[in-house]
Amino acid sequence: MLKKIFFIFSLLYSGFLFSQRNRTFEIGVIVDNDSFTSTVNDKYYTNGAELFYQHLSNQSHDTLKKIIRFKAGQYIYNPKWVKSDFIVDHNRPYAGYLFAELGIRRFYKSQSVWITNFQVGVVGPLSQAENMQKTMHAAFGFGKIYGWQHQIENTFGLQYNSIFSKKLPLPITTANIDFHGQLKIDLGTIFTGFSLGSLMRISLTKPLISLQHSNFYDASLQNEVLTSNEWYFFILPVINYQMYDATILGSVYGSNSSNGFRINPFRFNGEIGFKFRHRHWNLSYSALYKSNEISNSTTTGFYYGSIAASYLF
Repeated sequence: MLKKIFFIFSLLYSGFLFSQRNRTFEIGVIVDNDSFTSTVNDKYYTNGAELFYQHLSNQSHDTLKKIIRFKAGQYIYNPKWVKSDFIVDHNRPYAGYLFAELGIRRFYKSQSVWITNFQVGVVGPLSQAENMQKTMHAAFGFGKIYGWQHQIENTFGLQYNSIFSKKLPLPITTANIDFHGQLKIDLGTIFTGFSLGSLMRISLTKPLISLQHSNFYDASLQNEVLTSNEWYFFILPVINYQMYDATILGSVYGSNSSNGFRINPFRFNGEIGFKFRHRHWNLSYSALYKSNEISNSTTTGFYYGSIAASYLF
């Protein structure tokens, strides 16, 4: 009996030691909501929820690390005024986007990052955004919502997204401050556009971990001994040129695109926040601002908050 107990204890202890050295897969959740920045701001992009799983993959000769990622999510959009059934009172269409995503994240020895994502999904009633928002408003006492009968009709989504990031050798770079250029491209039946931004990370207490092992692009996974914990602030201003957005214009195929709305193609987006990793946990909070997305005299820029949490196994 003692031998069996010792054997079981040895297996558990060995597994514990192995887990201290390896973090090869991760599960997490990301929640966006305008109430995370203001209790009175409830307009345009109002809520988002994503669940993801990712794991380390076999790396090629030119990559330091490769991560395969699976994600499912839902985004919800509404006009500024949600207490009217009349479409003339809506300065943005009601819309929801439900999708599944396969992503590949490549981290190169040259301190560059290349992310590619492929999505399938749907905009419209099949996204279940109406039911989700009404349930949330009822649960938290936000009142009844009117006007969802005018939402964007069902539109099939097929998307490709790519992000390329490269460390910038600026003279003010230090062990606690670094800069990275970022290029993002969206192509598909829901979103089409491209963005150019500049990431700045600031650590107040210890040197920054390189992006190849940092949690900014979710690169905490690794086969070797886990790098040290991290805590840093970041700022990411972005210039965006948007050519198409089905949550505003409707179907790219033209069957429901004559809703009278036009998009502002040139936009400014800004994100500021902090990210934290301790042992198995990754946590982050950020506040995001987006300039006016619609060519309409009653619409404005808007902001929302994003909270993320994940666990490394």
